[in-house]
Amino acid sequence: MFSIGTFAWLMCTVWVSLGALFVSYPSLTPAIILHLYVYGKIRKTDNIKKGNNNFLLPKSYFSHFYFSGIICITSSLLMCLYVTCGGGQWPEFVHTIIAVMRYPVPESYGDMFSNIVVLTCASCQVLRRFLECLFISVYSPDSKMSFVIYFVGVAFYTALPITSLSGTNLNDAFKCEELLQYVCWNHIVGVALFIWASYQQRRVAIQFAQLRQNKSGRVHNTKHHIPYGGLFKYVSCPHYFTEILIYLSMNIIFSFRNTMMISLFIFVLANQVISGYFSHKWYKETFKTYPKNRKSTIPFIF
Repeated sequence: MFSIGTFAWLMCTVWVSLGALFVSYPSLTPAIILHLYVYGKIRKTDNIKKGNNNFLLPKSYFSHFYFSGIICITSSLLMCLYVTCGGGQWPEFVHTIIAVMRYPVPESYGDMFSNIVVLTCASCQVLRRFLECLFISVYSPDSKMSFVIYFVGVAFYTALPITSLSGTNLNDAFKCEELLQYVCWNHIVGVALFIWASYQQRRVAIQFAQLRQNKSGRVHNTKHHIPYGGLFKYVSCPHYFTEILIYLSMNIIFSFRNTMMISLFIFVLANQVISGYFSHKWYKETFKTYPKNRKSTIPFIF
């Protein structure tokens, strides 16, 4: 039996997996369902009627995902620091939310220090992605997503800090003036992987943007092109691969003791692998000269 929090993330994974089946067989799937699942360039190859564009939003609204994350994750981090280092008390609503997330069975919980490290990394992640959406990424005006994708994106970054905190032992106190003594190998490895994956993901964002810019940095087209260099040598979607590594790093920081964060990682893994598969398929169908040795998402594997 799982807690409500873990069960919810596993159901989200099932939902994403069903979406993969729907998109794989568009002729057997009602158009309205396809509209809810697909976004971006994939929409152009899924046999969806262009006239049926109700409830579609610009893909540039991805920035809203990260803005909601900045608010929720940073607030949670500050609250944790206030309680652990400032001698404060957890608000009653926090106990209520955590009780619901943990019902009806206890699971494996991470320590508070690891939780704070994870929330710090997550805060850096959403801030970086928000700034990239505003100042680096170049979106096509025809690139759309459904309101369901929009809702899921906002909900994900709202639920991330709740998931991390709900899977943490709130009674695990530590002394802020002695932080270094709590640092273990899992924190060093996890943070190192997080930094490397974040750096590579930023490089990918810049590479994508440069495909639509001239030498002076001005946008001269919004078409799709074949990207080269860096991790693109190995996979079609290195941004998805690095996203997987980022959430893997958070579980390494917890030394895989936070059950709810493990279930969140499973959702991210399924979502990124499935999205990468369809993007890879689109690239191969669209560009006849597309490199044949590239995998879709995970180098040398998938």
